[in-house]
Amino acid sequence: MKKIILSAIAIASLTQIASATTLGEAFTNGTYSTKARVFYFNRGFDAPSTADNAQALTAGGIMKYETGLYNGLKAGIAYYGSHRLGNIFTREEGVGTSILERGTGEDLSFLGEAYLEYCLNCVGEGLTNTTIKIGRQQLATPLIQNHDLRILPSVYEAVVIKNEDIKDTAIELGYVKRYSGFTSKDNGFLDQNAKWGEDGLGYISVKNSTIPNLSVRAQYVMALSDEDKAGNTIKIDDYRYIDAKYALPFGDKTYIKAQYGGNAYNVGDDSTLYGVKVGTSMGMFDFALLYDKVDDNEFKAVESGPMYSDWQQGYGNYEPSEAFGGQIIAHPFAGMSFKVGYVDVAADDGFARDDFTEMNIDAKYKINAMSKLRVRYSLKDQTDTSTREDRDDFRIIYYLNF
Repeated sequence: MKKIILSAIAIASLTQIASATTLGEAFTNGTYSTKARVFYFNRGFDAPSTADNAQALTAGGIMKYETGLYNGLKAGIAYYGSHRLGNIFTREEGVGTSILERGTGEDLSFLGEAYLEYCLNCVGEGLTNTTIKIGRQQLATPLIQNHDLRILPSVYEAVVIKNEDIKDTAIELGYVKRYSGFTSKDNGFLDQNAKWGEDGLGYISVKNSTIPNLSVRAQYVMALSDEDKAGNTIKIDDYRYIDAKYALPFGDKTYIKAQYGGNAYNVGDDSTLYGVKVGTSMGMFDFALLYDKVDDNEFKAVESGPMYSDWQQGYGNYEPSEAFGGQIIAHPFAGMSFKVGYVDVAADDGFARDDFTEMNIDAKYKINAMSKLRVRYSLKDQTDTSTREDRDDFRIIYYLNF
């Protein structure tokens, strides 16, 4: 794959339409941005002897600089951080929050993004239909995404090629070797060879909106080796997914969504996921009903499952199960939304981890163009036969972007 990437860059260099920007101007005309957050997290368990309660108050976010274009090339660099505020909560309490370092509760502080991005046949600041991005970066595909649910997103060391030559179609090819863990709690980039194999993952992701009112996404991810560095067979050989959304020609914002996915296992049965979601709006209210089913084995995404029924606390192992749920979102005035949802996940016979109900409240208020406030609460009730314990989860997040 490295030879392919280098060849693509070499060919593109021969056909490059020179940008009017000098190297000095590329730095002068670069852009700086800050995405800051203050995050309070509190999760309590009914049986703390089996799982520790977790709470933390931190501030941090992303400070990023990206150069302007110079002969089709630009670079980006970003600091990622999450720092405990005062001594209100101990670092031991912060371990289970995923807003401090895994295992230690120490602050998060690392170079989260560092990349070069090259566009073929660029003209000035306008990008044409093909780009190549190499280095530390966020990804936004159905099965490999940034999972931006805490104070920091997940980020990856990757090579990504994007092309939009086909009308209403975006194609993305990628290679991923290391990443910063769920919401960057690994405090840096770790090799994932035990899960992904010693050679990492390759993927193709496609988006298409050729048919009016219909949008389709699909992704296939494959482990490039069946073994880790120690010669052990890895658990999952591939990850596959497709979903579609069709805007129905009646009602207000009425739609139907469908999803299908699964995994090929090197040992054991393959997994299958399928689901459907329907929604509409009436006045200031949005309504949705959903259904998800996992069959035969655990369904896995590389990072952040795309399931309609995977909410604030969500699943444990994504075991074979069946889920029904619904949501109501109110928009009482401009800048304000208030969502209430309920989902019932019933594990299949022989499984007892993903056997629960979850009630979720999610309120958002846009203060101004730069800032907003979000308050989230989730109550998760495991069944009497489940191997997990009941828990509640409360979060307050203040966002400031400039």
